[in-house]
Amino acid sequence: MKRCFLVWCVLISVNVFAQNRSNVWELSYSTNFNNPNSEIQFTNGIADTNAIFRIMAMSITNASICDSNGSLILYTNGIVIGNRNYDTLENAVNFNEGEQTTDNDPDGLVACQGAIFIPAPQSVKDYYVFYITGKTFVANNQLETQPLHLSYSKIDLSLDNGNGAILDGLKNIHLVDDTLNWGRISACKHANGSDWWIIVHRYYSDIFYKFLLTPDQISGPYQQQIGSVVTKDIVGQATFSPDGSKYAMVSPSNILDYLQFDRCTGEFYEAQIIIPPDSTSGLGGCSFSANSRFLYVSALDIVYQYDTWNADMANNVIKIATWDGFTEFGTSVLFFNHQLAPDNKIYIGPFTGVSYLNVINSPDSLGLSCDFAPHSLVLPYFNNNVPNFPNYDLGPLEGSPCDTLFNSTPIVSADEGNFRLVPNPAKEWLNIIYNTQEDCLLNLYDINGKQVASVSLFHYFKNRLLNVSELPPGVYLAAVSCKGERVWSEKVVVQR
Repeated sequence: MKRCFLVWCVLISVNVFAQNRSNVWELSYSTNFNNPNSEIQFTNGIADTNAIFRIMAMSITNASICDSNGSLILYTNGIVIGNRNYDTLENAVNFNEGEQTTDNDPDGLVACQGAIFIPAPQSVKDYYVFYITGKTFVANNQLETQPLHLSYSKIDLSLDNGNGAILDGLKNIHLVDDTLNWGRISACKHANGSDWWIIVHRYYSDIFYKFLLTPDQISGPYQQQIGSVVTKDIVGQATFSPDGSKYAMVSPSNILDYLQFDRCTGEFYEAQIIIPPDSTSGLGGCSFSANSRFLYVSALDIVYQYDTWNADMANNVIKIATWDGFTEFGTSVLFFNHQLAPDNKIYIGPFTGVSYLNVINSPDSLGLSCDFAPHSLVLPYFNNNVPNFPNYDLGPLEGSPCDTLFNSTPIVSADEGNFRLVPNPAKEWLNIIYNTQEDCLLNLYDINGKQVASVSLFHYFKNRLLNVSELPPGVYLAAVSCKGERVWSEKVVVQR
């Protein structure tokens, strides 16, 4: 269903699914206010397409987020950020300065997954946006255009009368300065169901950079060397399975990296490097089904399905679609980046600037039963791509060593003594200040739930010192037990 409306008109209130932060998709690349752009809303459980008069073009980089009621609050093309009123977010001018930002203004960055929005853990008003831009330089006797840093800005939605603003002093902060892949920013909830892992990849290497977003800070980068060496990245995509246990990344070198992921530690393991058959146009998109079983991978003209439950999945790939020759005004409607939607269908962008999306209607089904429908969703205006969303609804991993590891609520009662840790963050020494009538024990655990240090808290002292100078930087849990029963805990950050 299509309907055309002006954004300043009265909006109709509808019931939405709780926590549906990927409810609204901003699409299309018109920079002329007289020509509409496309929007999809999933408020009624179906893809409802609208023509929207919005002054922001979505070329390739595309990210947005809704509030917990499913109403759009933020969106970006990597150059400018929009607010809930389809206006420019306050203090967002030049939020992502760089050569490629300037060169691609006003059309938007051309980086696949060049930005992503993450709600701040344990906050109802704060949000983070992570993003890249690029710079052209000479390397190996040839011109390269790559990101030289991953950056973030923090947004407070309580500012500007509830429309939000980027906080002064927390605008365009570099998290890592290195040559990175062109986009492919992905994120996954920590096993505690609150914190977030943010993942990027170093260019021309097999190194991942990982960051942990907690209520207090962003820690990292943590490096891990695993998988293939990425040497081509002008297009491509990276994604986590909805349950957070699997990760896939594709590149135009026709390489699929498939890895297992530990949400507690942030570690990848059991990497497989897979080359799909018959692909000559380069891999550009990937996605997982809602049940996290099936992995879909596409080149420009082919879509594959892998069954991750099959022990030999690499050699049992199913080709579910090839380009059928369909064109619009002489332009081929091909296959590009993927996105799993709130209706549990997978939508695949066309790459070529046409008014169609390809759809996998039943992605939880094996083989051709997945019901791939090429160019079946018609948009009001031409479009290249789909937004970049993580699974905002992923909860804690029940029964894992760290499903409640970073719960910041102390479990001590008033008559069990008082405990305080200073400084926090700590660099060399952690001072434990306490008042208890009995001897207790403080244990320090790493992010994997492993005990890394301990100190006795004798009742006749008021403080003890714990040396943390030999511990790697990161987030830890300090837990106090008295008479064998845990009575208090607090998160500790070790910095260098």
